[in-house]
Amino acid sequence: MTLRLQALYAVAACTAFAGSALAQSQPYEQIRPAPQGWTVDLGAGVLYRNDSNGDTGSKTTVAPWISANYRDIVYLTPIDGLGWNVVKADDFRAGVQLRPRFSADDIEGLTLDRPGFGADLAAYAFKRLPGNVVIGGRVSRDVTDVSEGVEYYASIGHQRITPVGLLNASVYVRGGDSKLADAYYGVSSTEATANGISAYSPGGGVQGAGVSLFLLVPIGDKWGAGGLINYERRLGDVADSPLSQSDDAVRAGVFVARRFGG
Repeated sequence: MTLRLQALYAVAACTAFAGSALAQSQPYEQIRPAPQGWTVDLGAGVLYRNDSNGDTGSKTTVAPWISANYRDIVYLTPIDGLGWNVVKADDFRAGVQLRPRFSADDIEGLTLDRPGFGADLAAYAFKRLPGNVVIGGRVSRDVTDVSEGVEYYASIGHQRITPVGLLNASVYVRGGDSKLADAYYGVSSTEATANGISAYSPGGGVQGAGVSLFLLVPIGDKWGAGGLINYERRLGDVADSPLSQSDDAVRAGVFVARRFGG
């Protein structure tokens, strides 16, 4: 190993959680040994959303960051929810998740029955290819009677160590059935009359495609900071909804956390 590679490895390995935070459900190459017991990451983050879940405005939220991991088998994160790697091999992972689905914001100037906070039960599988490229996807269904809809998601991603930290880049496509689309982008006849807009009942199919970048940076031995930026383009029937005045969605966030255990 060259001195440069040793330095890059040290940048990522010295952080308490840089390796595991992105690898719990996806089998990227391990940059540090898997935890032998429980680890808990506590911190805080700021998330900016523009035109998210059908909202036509923007919103900035400050929230705590809480995640936990048991030997890369059972894990909890704000993004993936509660997960279990039923199959955990070096280059393949498959499992189940109980994923949060956050409530849709009100749309300024309209009186609508917007979906509240819910949860999806998901099954996933991801495979690592040469070059530390991971492909796979998941299928999930609402289990909280918010939409009773089904969503599918497929992605291809790459992860590498940089002089700054651990960088993950991915592109994805997502879709769903008509129940999911209607819950977030449909307009009933009653809502149409009350708001002076057209009634709309979207069908199922591809709903969006996007790209995400996620950077994890070590701060000493037990602390780390991260940043996320995500751009998504709406597609299909949801893009034609009167609730989607822009087909572009942007999300960005930063967080800092400390690891306990491990």
